[in-house]
Amino acid sequence: MSLQAGTRKILIIGAGAQGNVVANVLSKADDIGALVLADLDPDRARETAANIASGKIEIGRVDAADVEATAAFIRAGSFDLVVNTAVPEFIPRVMLAALRAGTHYLDLSSVRLYEIQGLPIEQLEYEEEWRSSGRTAFVNGGSAPGLTNIMAREGVDELDEIDAIRILDYSVIQSDEFVVLWTLPVFAIDCVTEPTIWEDGKPRRMPIFSGEEIYDFPPPLGCRGKLYLHAHEESVTLPLYVGKPVRYCDYKIGNPDIDAWRLFVQGLGVMDDTHVDIDGASVSARAVFLKKLPRTIAPQKLLDMVESGRLNSRSMIVCEVSGRKDGHGARVTLWTDSPDLKTASALVRGTSDVSLMTSVPAATFSLMLLRGQIRHRGVVLPETLGSEERSLFYRGIGRYGIRVHKRVTTIAGA
Repeated sequence: MSLQAGTRKILIIGAGAQGNVVANVLSKADDIGALVLADLDPDRARETAANIASGKIEIGRVDAADVEATAAFIRAGSFDLVVNTAVPEFIPRVMLAALRAGTHYLDLSSVRLYEIQGLPIEQLEYEEEWRSSGRTAFVNGGSAPGLTNIMAREGVDELDEIDAIRILDYSVIQSDEFVVLWTLPVFAIDCVTEPTIWEDGKPRRMPIFSGEEIYDFPPPLGCRGKLYLHAHEESVTLPLYVGKPVRYCDYKIGNPDIDAWRLFVQGLGVMDDTHVDIDGASVSARAVFLKKLPRTIAPQKLLDMVESGRLNSRSMIVCEVSGRKDGHGARVTLWTDSPDLKTASALVRGTSDVSLMTSVPAATFSLMLLRGQIRHRGVVLPETLGSEERSLFYRGIGRYGIRVHKRVTTIAGA
């Protein structure tokens, strides 16, 4: 399949918050001829497509749990690329379907860290098959992971030796009612999963909600926030693929309500998966809690709340890389400067700041792949991209107001 000529046809699986932004951005590219937005729920896909209002977008129904049916749908559509924005649990199946259908593939995250044959992430299970196919599976291509990996590699390339890579992810929301800007079941499962850090050349599991830290975030966030270690991809892939030996790596997350989540998970046990009998039915607290969690806010409701001044939010990612440069201790600090929710929803109708910063990188990586600007084949992670590819990426996300600042400082006495 050539990526150098003709119009491009893309299949986006998942019509939620991320699918909305990815489809919106890609539909504006001149070299994209057609998009199919597919979901298990056609009404959800239809609502998202109507919000974008592009003549390039068609609707489809795909059950991402069915590998063979998904592969058949991909073959029938002759797609150049499959972008998987469905919930992470479907990543292995959609990725396998794309491989069997003979097309390129991109996703935004991983799920099973060090659970398959000792591999850091599940997407590497079919690495040899992808390389032999001559096609690319670009994985972990969102913001965290994704943009975070690009930032980390940027910092690593500044230094001669790497002591530590630390990623801090923080968000603040102001709203007069509870709304969901991100997929809560994914966050809840991550909260109850033991986080992995990289220490002295190997991964190490840590207790949930450990590593408490108070961090002063620079403008435009400009606040002090509490963070904890969190189960995430960066701490298991960066030390292996960032290009230099890394002694320590971790990922921490926080928000003003982070201790409420700690209470729910640790104190109240709402994610306990032990089954108990209640009125003759066998249920678990986890199943009930996940079932009751609300869905992400619909684009139209988000717009209504933003326009009435009832909702706004802002997030920031900081990446600190410390080590040695020219024989002296040094630290490279990189941080994001991205639109708040009000600005984000004006740039991409009905989106939040979190979805914008997650999905614009995914759309940018997609365009780079389709345009031949990412020439690696096989399974590719963002931290393996070179300086020229990173520059193209920064320019792409900059068109939607997402920028990365960098500061290099000397560490006294190091």
